[in-house]
Amino acid sequence: MTKRESRLAATAGVDGTARSKDGDAHMSVWEEWITENGDLGAFEVVSTSTTANLPRPIRMQPALSAERWFTFFEPSTADQPNTEFRMTADSDTVRRAVFAGGIEEDMRPLVWKYLLSIYPWSSTERERQAIDKEKADEYWILKSKWLNDQELKETPDFIEQTSRIEKDVLRTDRTLPLFATDSGFGGGDEANISEHRLPGSSASLEKMKDILMTFHRYDQGVLGYVQGMSDLLAPIYSVYQDEPTTFWAFTAFMKRMRSHFLRDQSGMQDELSTMAQLVEIANPRLHKHLVQCDADNMFCCYRWLLIWFKREFGFEDVLRLWEVLWTDYLTDRFVLFVALAILQRHADVIIDHLRSPEEVLKYVQDLSDTIDLNDVLKGAEMCFYKVRFRVNAVEQIRKIRNLPLFVSSTSDNEPAAAAAVKGENEESSSADAEVPLMTFEWEDNQNSGSGEKDPLLKGDETPESDISRTPPLTSSRGSILDSDGKEMSPEDAKLDDGTTLPRISEAVHRIFAESSYNEVNSTV
Repeated sequence: MTKRESRLAATAGVDGTARSKDGDAHMSVWEEWITENGDLGAFEVVSTSTTANLPRPIRMQPALSAERWFTFFEPSTADQPNTEFRMTADSDTVRRAVFAGGIEEDMRPLVWKYLLSIYPWSSTERERQAIDKEKADEYWILKSKWLNDQELKETPDFIEQTSRIEKDVLRTDRTLPLFATDSGFGGGDEANISEHRLPGSSASLEKMKDILMTFHRYDQGVLGYVQGMSDLLAPIYSVYQDEPTTFWAFTAFMKRMRSHFLRDQSGMQDELSTMAQLVEIANPRLHKHLVQCDADNMFCCYRWLLIWFKREFGFEDVLRLWEVLWTDYLTDRFVLFVALAILQRHADVIIDHLRSPEEVLKYVQDLSDTIDLNDVLKGAEMCFYKVRFRVNAVEQIRKIRNLPLFVSSTSDNEPAAAAAVKGENEESSSADAEVPLMTFEWEDNQNSGSGEKDPLLKGDETPESDISRTPPLTSSRGSILDSDGKEMSPEDAKLDDGTTLPRISEAVHRIFAESSYNEVNSTV
C-alpha cells in the first residue's frame, strides 16, 4: 500500500465513509485538506473529487534574469533601434515571472523600482532618467528642511523621534557586515555600550537614521515614524545603498504597510481577524483547537504580519519573499497565505501538544530561521487556490439561496458604504441560520484504477495553459455543480447534519473578488 493509500485508508471508517480525524461521518467543504511530502515540498495536494482541478503551483520557475528581463522590452535591430527602451510586455506578465521564481540579485535594484511604482510600467528610458533625477533632488530638499533647521531640532517631537530612530537603527541587523560598527563613527561597540547602552554606528547606519527622520517629517501629517519601521528599511537599503532611491522605495512600501502601524492597532486587528477566518476555512480542526487554547485571536502571527516575516527568515530570503509579495500577482494580501501555509505545516504539532496561548506563541516564534522559503511559497499558493475553491463553493450556495455573499463588520475607520451592507446582512441573519452546510464525502482520486495519472501528483507535468484553471463551480445557467459536474438544486446541496452554512467575512470575500489573478494573464 502506498503512503497516499495509507493516508486515505486512515481517514475512512469501517463502512468506507470518509471521516475526519475526530471521527465525524462527513467531511465538510472546509475539511478535506491532506498533505504529503513530494516534489512540491510539504504541501503536496492529494487529489479528491473536490480538489482535482486545483491549479499546480507555478512557484518552481528560475529567477528572473537580465536576459529574460530584456525580452519584455521593444526589440532593437540595426534597422530599427529601440531608442525609447519601453516595456512592451504587460505588467501582469512581469509580475507572474517574479512571483514564479523571484529576481536574480543583479536585476533586483531595477525591477524593484517597477514593483514599487517608482517607474511606470510604460515609461521610456528618458522618462526613467528624469524620474531618478527628480526624486533625488526632491529627497535632498526634504532632508535639508530638517537638517538645517536648528529651531526644529530643539522641539520635543524632533528630540523624541531622533532618540527613537537612533535606538531602533542601532539595533537593526547588526550581524550583517553592511551594518557592522565602524569605529570612525563615534568609537567602537564597547565604549558606546558602556556610555550610551547602545552599540556603535557606521556610514550605512547614519544614512538610515537620516532616511527615517526625513520620512518622519515627510509623512508626519499622516503617521510619521513608528517603532519597527527600521526593520522594513534595512532590506531596501541593502539593495540600493543610496539615500534618495532607498527613501522613495521605502516610502512606496510604507503606503501599503502604514495600516500595520496605526496607533489604535485597527490595521493589525483587521489582519489578525482575517487570518483567523482563513485558518477556519483551511483547517477547521486547527481553528477549533486555537479557540480551545484561547489563541484564536491569532496574536501568534502578529510579528509575522507586522513586518512581513522580517525576523523569521534569513536576510536574503526576506528579499526574495518581499519581491514576491510586491507582485500582488494572486492578491495584495498574499502574506496572509504565507502565514497560513506555515500554520498548516505545523498544525498537527499545535493540535497534539500545545494547550495555552503562551505555548502557541512561543512555538510559532521559535520557528524563526527554521522555515524553508520556497516550500512555504508553494504551500501559500496552494492555500490560496484551496481557500478560493471553498469560498466560491459556499458563496454559490448563498447566492442561489438569496443570502448575502459575506458578512460585513463596521469599525470606526471603515467606509460608510460598508455600514449599509452590514444592515442588509443583519436583516437576513435569521434566514441564514437555517441554511444547512453543503458537504462532500471523501473520495479517492477519480482516475485511480484507470491507469490515468493525476496531473496534480508528482511525476507529471501540467501544460502551462492548464496551470491556472479555476475549478468549475457553476453551470452556464448559474446553478451549483456537484463533484461530477451535474447541476444541483438548493435541496440537493445540503445534508441533514444540522450544520449552518459558513459565513464569509467581507475581508475574505474581497481577497478573491478583488484578486488581480486572472486566467488569461496567468497563462502567458
